[in-house]
Amino acid sequence: MRSLALVLSAFATAALGADSIGRDAVGPRTVRLAYEARLTPPPGTERVELWLPLPREENQAVRELKLTGTGRVTVMRLPESADRVAWVRVEKPHEPVVLGITALVTRQELHTPVSASRALVADVDLAAYAAELGGSPSVQINDGVRAIARRETAGKPTIVAQAHALYDWVFDHMQYDKSVPGWGLGDIPYCLKVGKGNCTDFHTLFIALARSAGIPARWNIGFPLAYGEGKTDAGDQSVAGYHCWAEFYAPGAGWVPVDISEARKHPELKDYFFGNLSGNRVLFTRGRDLVLDGKPLNYLIYPVAHADGKDISGVEWKFTYRDVPDAELTRMAAGR
Repeated sequence: MRSLALVLSAFATAALGADSIGRDAVGPRTVRLAYEARLTPPPGTERVELWLPLPREENQAVRELKLTGTGRVTVMRLPESADRVAWVRVEKPHEPVVLGITALVTRQELHTPVSASRALVADVDLAAYAAELGGSPSVQINDGVRAIARRETAGKPTIVAQAHALYDWVFDHMQYDKSVPGWGLGDIPYCLKVGKGNCTDFHTLFIALARSAGIPARWNIGFPLAYGEGKTDAGDQSVAGYHCWAEFYAPGAGWVPVDISEARKHPELKDYFFGNLSGNRVLFTRGRDLVLDGKPLNYLIYPVAHADGKDISGVEWKFTYRDVPDAELTRMAAGR
């Protein structure tokens, strides 16, 4: 009875946190989005290639997807992650090369039944989740990470309890602060020493800790949608940068989302963002260390461009969205 009371209390606390900023702020979302990349090639360029990630069709419905570009646009699926990208190649370009997507995306608020899992780390299928358990250039697992994971998970038998302990530790250790150079890379020594950064730093650290404890964990990145104030018919909303979050796997519950950096910015939602995920985001990719005809990428959310086979910077991009009014949603549901 005591354990049941604790579970009910945890759910009540999470619900209370969400209600404190309004259910409308974290609930489902339907938006029309536009994402465009534009590159002015250097003089004398013989060939330009431009890649742009596409939204995943997972935990969200992606409809009316349209691709436009300076040339024929091809959709590629990256085998390492199942992420999708649009790609265009232009020979002897004499004007800016443009690649764009538009889509209608409906994303639901996620609630994961974490209380349904009493699984232990020993219950994890190591072969099935090998990719989500190992280190990589982007997710560095060192002795310091292992020591923290051992200390924080000691005496906590279940995966959920251990993951919650690591969530709490990252929440307490990290500040959302981009004032110290080196933030935004998920560099583990930086995270451990500085204790500051953005969502990349928060969630790479959590993933490294979870994996070192034997808990499968993975990365998610996309674009944020404004909280309640953005859910209006006021017109297009511009997004200045990406947002990322993490998930860990617990048999019986499935993939459990955590958004520690968002919880840090909204402490009243700390309990909510362990196991629940607001609808105010669009998921694009999951891969780390992906290769697009060149060197590995830490993550993939912004456009990638090559000129004559070499990486090139200076790609201009713009991501905007518009909330779909309730009346239009009603017509869509009725099939009109």
